[in-house]
Amino acid sequence: MTVKEISETASLSGPASALVKEDSTPGGYLDSLEKQELYQDAVTFLAYKLPTDAGIKWASACIKELRSPESKEQPDEPLDAADKWVKAPDDTTRMAAKDAADKSKNGGPSLLLAMAVYMSGGSLAPAGAPETPPPKYSAQKFIAGTVQVSVVSHEPAKAKERYQKALKIGKALDAPAV
Repeated sequence: MTVKEISETASLSGPASALVKEDSTPGGYLDSLEKQELYQDAVTFLAYKLPTDAGIKWASACIKELRSPESKEQPDEPLDAADKWVKAPDDTTRMAAKDAADKSKNGGPSLLLAMAVYMSGGSLAPAGAPETPPPKYSAQKFIAGTVQVSVVSHEPAKAKERYQKALKIGKALDAPAV
């Protein structure tokens, strides 16, 4: 997709949409969003630009990097389930992520990440029922939400620096392999 198509599909803000030029490249546009401090739009744009599996890896990395020191000591079944899906993306691990989200007593970014995995493909219907695909771009919405909640759920006063760190992680996953 082009920058314009991604920005329209992602429903970016008016100020972000105004930055789209006919010759915009994804990297240049993302840099423009950051320069204008349109961080939520930058996160959303990148969530829609990345392949779904890379977006889920990005969101997982943001949770791990940006969570509070105390939460690093706590078990996090939805995060673990999402990471298992990244290593073995199939319906078994996808449904396990949904189960982990359903059973989790904690809200927050890990729950959103597990739902991104669940919405990444396959059918939402139980076994034996007619196939029901997830709504288009639902995984991307959950990925963007995961990253944004990761940024502001700990030390929200440092949101600017935390958004920059999250985008740096995402850009590294978006870089072409050498």
